Order: sequence, then C-alpha cells, then structure tokens
Amino acid sequence: MTTTPELSRDQRDAAMVERYSDGQTLEAIGQSFGITRERVRQIIAKVGGTNAEESRKSRIAAREAATAAAHKAFLAEYGDLARQMAKRGVTRPDAVLKLQALYPAIDVDLAEESLRGSTIVFSKAQMDDIFSKEALAAGIWFLLGSDRNLSPDRKWAAVNLDLSLMSELRAALESAEASPDDVATILGVIGAAQKHVSENPTASITGARYQDLREELVVALGLVSRQGAFPWPPTRQTVTKRFGGWNEALEAMGIGTTTQGRPKGLLKFTREDYDDAVRDYCLHASAAEAKATYSGYDVWAKQEIAAGHERPSGASVRNIYGTWADAVRSVQE
Repeated sequence: MTTTPELSRDQRDAAMVERYSDGQTLEAIGQSFGITRERVRQIIAKVGGTNAEESRKSRIAAREAATAAAHKAFLAEYGDLARQMAKRGVTRPDAVLKLQALYPAIDVDLAEESLRGSTIVFSKAQMDDIFSKEALAAGIWFLLGSDRNLSPDRKWAAVNLDLSLMSELRAALESAEASPDDVATILGVIGAAQKHVSENPTASITGARYQDLREELVVALGLVSRQGAFPWPPTRQTVTKRFGGWNEALEAMGIGTTTQGRPKGLLKFTREDYDDAVRDYCLHASAAEAKATYSGYDVWAKQEIAAGHERPSGASVRNIYGTWADAVRSVQE
C-alpha cells in the first residue's frame, strides 16, 4: 500500500479533491491514503462537491481531446503509408515494427493505438497461411480419399510422396497431438487418393463436400491444436484464397474439376462489380462515421437492391475475396 506524508485533515481532504479533479479514481486515491473508495467519495462530496466532479470531467475531456488530436496527427503523417502496407497484406503489429525501424522517433504506443482505432483493415495472421500449397493440396487428397473410403496405401505413399511434404504434415499433425499411427494412416490415405485419381481421371470432390467432410473427420480424428483450432486440413475458404478458386486448386493438382455451382461467383457480377460494391459501401460507412463491417455490408446491399441497384450479397463477396477483411483491404486506396 502506498502512503503519503503526514497531512492535516484539511490538507488531506484538499489533496483528495485535487487528485480526483486531475482524473484519478476513487480506488487509487483511497489506496494512497489507506481508506476505502467509498470514504473518499464521501469526503470529496462534502468538501469538493459538484465543483470537483465538473473539474474532473473537464480534465478527462481535455486529455481525451489531446489523445484524439495525437491520433489524428499520426494518421495524417503515416496513415497513407500504413494503408499501402495493409493492402499488401501486412499485419498491424508488423506495420508498427516497420514504421519504428524506419522512423525511430515515432511513439510506438501512439502508433499502435492510432492504427487500431483507424479504418485501415490490416491482415490478420492465420495458422492456415503457414502451410505450403502442397500441404493445402494434401488436405484435398486426404478428404477425397476419405470420401471414397479408400484404405491407406502406405507403399504408394512411400514411393511417391515428397519427404518435405511428409515432414510438413507430420509436424502439423503432431502439433495437433495426432498419434504416429494417425499420421501414418493419413499419409497412406493421401497416397491412396493420388493413386485412385491416376486410375480414375474423372474422380473429383466438390468444395461443399470437402468442407462437410473436414468438419466431420477433423473432430472425429481429434485433429485439434493446443490453441483449440484445427488448421490442417485447411478450410475450403483457405484453399480458395490460396489457389484463386476451388476448381483452380483441383486443376493445379491434376484432379478433374467439378461442375456444380458458378465458378467463383463471377457469372452475374464481374470482378469490377465486386470491387465497386465493396468500395461504395466503404465510402458509405465512412460518411456515416461507422466501421465497414460484413453485417453492415449485407444491410446496405439489401437497401441498394431495394432501390434498384444490383449488388452482390455479402456471402458472394466473402467467397470471391476469401474473407471480408481481404475484401475491404483490396479496395483501400
């Protein structure tokens, strides 16, 4: 407990009023003087009255205004640079580190607070992003093999799977606490699926079926990381984002493409239509001094459609860009 020098009662009471006016909390003042926060409140109410409360509000408002001005000044100087970094997929912490390295005089805390409160949408590092495309493709092979109830073909896998891929998957699976037997089985199913497609060129799997199987099998096999996520096999969204589309992923793997659904959702709208819709919504949100959120876009799109302006749905936007954050980031100027 922190104590203060001996003061007369009047001096102590005056000091409490002054500290409270400066914005200190009742709890902090009480600890300093060794009394309860309720006793501090009573003393201030008796000695300082409403003047102390008004003074406190004024000082807090002044500090908040100064902080807001500092954030505004920071964004005026570094905002465009931060926005360009965000558009390239840089995370906010990394953007702060880059600015700190190049502009040593900046206040790192101010930079972090300013960027956090801005409308700039930064990339968020995801565990899926740590995998190579080969490892992402292996997830498709695994679930395709599971979809066909193929028995593990460890011999085929031993001959045909690259050691680097096997090592990457083994590390990922072990981090999710998969047993050595589970790892061997999964690698064997991947091998069996590749062999099956080599003998059955028309074999394929839809993105929807892939996602359904992933949700079932990942939980059934216990492939859950210590953080509670299961990054491998990757989500359909991750595969689409990394390869540019579901069919594009299948083509890159030599798997027959599926014919269900519209390819990437671009038959009704062009990519320019998607960009324009997201950009227009972001301008709308900015004018309303609101965050450009996915739910907000959905409401806005429905209003636009009701007014006779065709706009893609929020789900379609997210399907095209991978995530809502990617959509907003792609149209940032």
